[in-house]
Amino acid sequence: MEYEEYLAGLDESALAALLRARPDVLVEPVPRGLAALAQRLCSASSLVIALQTLNRDQLVVGEAITAGRLERLDQALLPAVLDQLRTLGLLWGPDLQLPPLLTQHWSMDRTEDAVLTGRPELPLVRTDAAAVHRAAQAAASALLDGVTSLLDKATAKPITALKKGGIGTKEVSRLARELAVEPETAALWLDLAGLSGLLGDVEEGFAPTTDFPRWRDLGPARRWTDLAEGWLAEAEHGPMRRALLTAAAGGVSVRAAADGLDWFCPMVHEDDVEQLVRDAETLGLVALDVLTDLGEFLAGRRDGVDDLLPEQAAGVILQSDLTAIVAGPPPRVILAAAEREAGAVWRFSATSVRAALDAGWTAEDLLAELGPAPQPLTYLINDVDRRHGHVRVREVRCCVVADEATATEIAHRLKGFSQLAPTVLSSSDSPANVLALLRNAGYAPVTENHAGTVVVEHAKEHMAQAIVDRTAVTAEELAARLIAEPHVPVEGGATFDRLSRQNHTLHPVELAMLAHAIDTEGDVVIGYRDRNGNRTVRRIRPEQLLNGWLDSWCYLREDEREFAVANIESVEAAW
Repeated sequence: MEYEEYLAGLDESALAALLRARPDVLVEPVPRGLAALAQRLCSASSLVIALQTLNRDQLVVGEAITAGRLERLDQALLPAVLDQLRTLGLLWGPDLQLPPLLTQHWSMDRTEDAVLTGRPELPLVRTDAAAVHRAAQAAASALLDGVTSLLDKATAKPITALKKGGIGTKEVSRLARELAVEPETAALWLDLAGLSGLLGDVEEGFAPTTDFPRWRDLGPARRWTDLAEGWLAEAEHGPMRRALLTAAAGGVSVRAAADGLDWFCPMVHEDDVEQLVRDAETLGLVALDVLTDLGEFLAGRRDGVDDLLPEQAAGVILQSDLTAIVAGPPPRVILAAAEREAGAVWRFSATSVRAALDAGWTAEDLLAELGPAPQPLTYLINDVDRRHGHVRVREVRCCVVADEATATEIAHRLKGFSQLAPTVLSSSDSPANVLALLRNAGYAPVTENHAGTVVVEHAKEHMAQAIVDRTAVTAEELAARLIAEPHVPVEGGATFDRLSRQNHTLHPVELAMLAHAIDTEGDVVIGYRDRNGNRTVRRIRPEQLLNGWLDSWCYLREDEREFAVANIESVEAAW
């Protein structure tokens, strides 16, 4: 039985279950018919992802099918494992067919004495449900506050990157000190921000992406879900993380599940397990040795977390040490006049208040928005306001205007100024540098334009380009679409026709996928054989098709490369 024929025999619910188990086929360009779906499911990249989800019994059965020794396995356990492989789309037909690439893989990876053992019996844990719930909420709240604080800091000052890429331990330690957490926690926050598309590359290092403001305005349940799903989907450790959630679901001891994780995820590395459990606790997935309701949600055993992480009522407690404790989304006056110190703690300083005044606020507006303020905060705001604008910078390149005493003081204290008049100084430096110099010296200057009008400043925010979410449809939507139109002809076009004339070995579905990538400037994964006969797999972004050559950005080489269309042996969706 052909794979496409088998897929055509599935009802909508069974097809949707298969697609949920193989989410890599839900990205653009989504399969438009069962032929395209069969090709995607049997591609090398999709099979590699599927293999990472298999438990030990599923691997044993797959190898036994390839070797023709199913009769040696425990016949009581075998039917359930066969059904699991069918659900994953790795097995079909009465004669137990496997994708050709999978057969080839397992024929080279045989374990002759492997037996079926069934799922390990793991002990249940009796815990205080209310205590687990409180611990999960506290961990999730701390996580959201921490990641938001980290990204707020990176908005004002990008995180320094190493020359070879990534973030060094020294920079992680610096961030940990500023955020008052352990370096391990700061490193996890950085990973979560990157995996969720909230932190990206800029010229100066790493900064929040343009998705950060949108994410920040979401409710806590949606923000936490974005971070947790990014953590779960990470390519290298994702299979092990999913395996732990699967093993520990339903009240099982997390420690016992971690000890037996090699059955659920045979590729597990023992050194990674302890770190995995600590990360899960930081995310609020694990508390008191059991999965929390948040963990059960991520394991697919619970619908939604809105009731677990409700919207916090916004509130601000102003304290006499010039800090504020902020619950819920910070009001605009806090964002304007204070700096996040750590978590829910914000601090007012002369610099932060001056920044608010520079942005157009007045002392009266700040005090009115804040409400009854402690005396030290009132004094601070009024003192900065009194000095604000006392010194003015007028662009001449540049001219400083102040009262006679202050102008004379600046001329004597700081280098680079010439006194043009009792109240006027000039500088050969730029207005921006002069402003910085005066502020560092303790003055509170403002900028004026050429007409002498005060310029309202806007703090520079560093933003990286957001990562586009390529998930196009849900499993249920695609299943309904394929049931309604199972046999859709491959869509041609000018690019498809050119490719088909230059490459006679690719499947029409592969040609259509490559044409789509060229026309939309999207990513694909190609198998390529160079002129020396060496085969390589590259993720590329095609840019131009010219005279039988494909000009592309190659992610492996991080540079432009040319690929002969005739030498492309396979095309797969970039997941």
